[in-house]
Amino acid sequence: MKPLFSLLTSILLITPLLAAASDQAEWSYQGVKGPSHWGDLSPEYSTCNKGKNQSPVDISNAVDAKLKGIKFDYAMLVPENIVNTGHSIQVNIRSGGAITIDDEKFTLKQFHFHSPSENKIDHVSYPLEAHFVHTNDKNELAVVSILYQPGGMDNLALVPLVNNMPMKVGDANRLGAKDTELFERNKTVKKYFRFNGSLTTPPCTEGVRWVVMQSRPGLSKRQLLAFQKALKHSNNRPIQPMNARMVTK
Repeated sequence: MKPLFSLLTSILLITPLLAAASDQAEWSYQGVKGPSHWGDLSPEYSTCNKGKNQSPVDISNAVDAKLKGIKFDYAMLVPENIVNTGHSIQVNIRSGGAITIDDEKFTLKQFHFHSPSENKIDHVSYPLEAHFVHTNDKNELAVVSILYQPGGMDNLALVPLVNNMPMKVGDANRLGAKDTELFERNKTVKKYFRFNGSLTTPPCTEGVRWVVMQSRPGLSKRQLLAFQKALKHSNNRPIQPMNARMVTK
């Protein structure tokens, strides 16, 4: 039997949010299969209810720990496609992205979007949040979050994604290297929040290293409406208790 993280990685590579495509129980963001019921839908989802280090969180009173910078090596991103999973809009990455955190290399597998944001900062929600999902050689997960704030002009990095966005559930469109080139960066980022958390979708597995960027780029109303039209519903899990955890910066 594959280790749990290995199984999760396989799911992430294909479409981590489309549980209906696997043998696992279907889930939703609304009604009787919504977030408050996830833990009851399947024994594999029990951590959604019983876990103590769940995501997302409301980031406030972060402790200044003088964290070491995170090295981003997104030099030559090669995307596979952009998919409407029914739970999110997801860009699958073939190669070219990695971060170094805790002196370990994590490779970018995909990034996807939530509207409104799942994480909050000082009780403030944002209209859109991107989760960049990475794995290391031990099949551990690290997620980098970018919160987008309202702005008057189009966000240039999002323009190719909006132009190629599949509007029907299950549809996918191919992407080329130029479509993700404005996400490329080769630098060390020092301004971020850090906490221990979980996947924000079933099975809500814990042990995920969360990084929430302090910088918050803007996006236009037109771009936000495009994401919301494709998603057809809000896709944010409610804020989870911090319990004994601490957010550092």
